Amino acid sequence: MTTIDYTETLVVCHCWCGIALAIPSNLHRVAHEKPTDVYCPLGHVFVWGDTYKEKLERETKRLAATRDLLHAEERSHQATRGHLTRARRRAAAGVCPCCHRHFANVQRHVASQHPTFDPAASPS
Repeated sequence: MTTIDYTETLVVCHCWCGIALAIPSNLHRVAHEKPTDVYCPLGHVFVWGDTYKEKLERETKRLAATRDLLHAEERSHQATRGHLTRARRRAAAGVCPCCHRHFANVQRHVASQHPTFDPAASPS
């Protein structure tokens, strides 16, 4: 009987068919980094998927990015709402949105003095 002295580290992997196989740690690392096929004794190709830790980290990063985007959108919405409220209050107080002067009848002033004014455009 021949014996082999082996000094490297072996990693135990399980094939989807249930067979446990010990492969060298450097082969295990390379198989995860590059598309390298490793076969079980029955000829099945090992399928290397992400570990639960890698999946959790990826989902955590995706969730954080989504939260950051949502927070930025909420802040933008609040700012827009504030500008719109300010413009409405100024118009209700009789301030012209074009020349920023006060008039008792703003509607008549805007129609006669600023005929090209578009009220649908953003307030200045």
